[in-house]
Amino acid sequence: MNARVIQSDFLELMKQTRSESVDLVLTDPPYPSLERWKGIGTTARMGLGRAGSGSDDASKFFPCITWSQLAEFLVQAARILKQNRHCYVMCDSVALPHVYKAIGWQSSWADAKDMGYMNFWSNVKPLIWDKVNAGMGYHYRCRYEFIIMLDKGKNRKLNDLGISDILWYKRIDGKDRLVPTQKPVGLFQTLIKQSTQPGEVVFDPFCGAGTTALAAKSTGRGYIVSDISEKAVEITNKLLSGCPEIKASVAIQRDEAEGQAQAEHLAECESMEIAATDCQPELFRE
Repeated sequence: MNARVIQSDFLELMKQTRSESVDLVLTDPPYPSLERWKGIGTTARMGLGRAGSGSDDASKFFPCITWSQLAEFLVQAARILKQNRHCYVMCDSVALPHVYKAIGWQSSWADAKDMGYMNFWSNVKPLIWDKVNAGMGYHYRCRYEFIIMLDKGKNRKLNDLGISDILWYKRIDGKDRLVPTQKPVGLFQTLIKQSTQPGEVVFDPFCGAGTTALAAKSTGRGYIVSDISEKAVEITNKLLSGCPEIKASVAIQRDEAEGQAQAEHLAECESMEIAATDCQPELFRE
């Protein structure tokens, strides 16, 4: 089984990855819009320090990409994906128009095709992640995020056509949250199960707390994940190796109303045995 955690700049790693070598790209990029939360809210509570208090330290904030780098990421994602495969990109309402612009979908279908964008992505489908519990807010309290699903080539049939485009998973809160934008493992398990088969490889160049790797491992998929942050790579490796002091604090949160299927996800993740990682060099260029 392919399994690799790498500390690397996302673009450097993606350029080193062979064309059409992965089966799914699933990620939550650190958008530049996150910069507006430096020193307030969640980031202040997680060690950055409240802005203006004398305790704020910008070096503790995770590196963000630029909007132009987002476009580069999407081009590389299309290149490394095999034909007839999917890409999922998490984003909020601020990042959403930039994602659409980066893939050319701010234009008409015909214009996008003329500009060459249709050579990358044949279809775009927005999904909604309902966080069940509302977060803090300065206007209406936020309870959702977008998941932009992109098709490369022909539309690969999802494994369960009964799942809606609104996915309910409780957000990670309090001491269970290891990075500010951490996503529930159960949410990523659903996306991985929908778009891949066991043994296929999932790629995430912004791994954060390792959600993609954990979700892939617990569903029998391989993974290649990376992050430029040494801390993120350390957290991911500790989680994958079953480190008790961290593993105990990242149980997948769920609501009883989410049903038996999510209960099975939880049991599967809690009982998974993480083996030593291995690498399949042929996925990378010489």
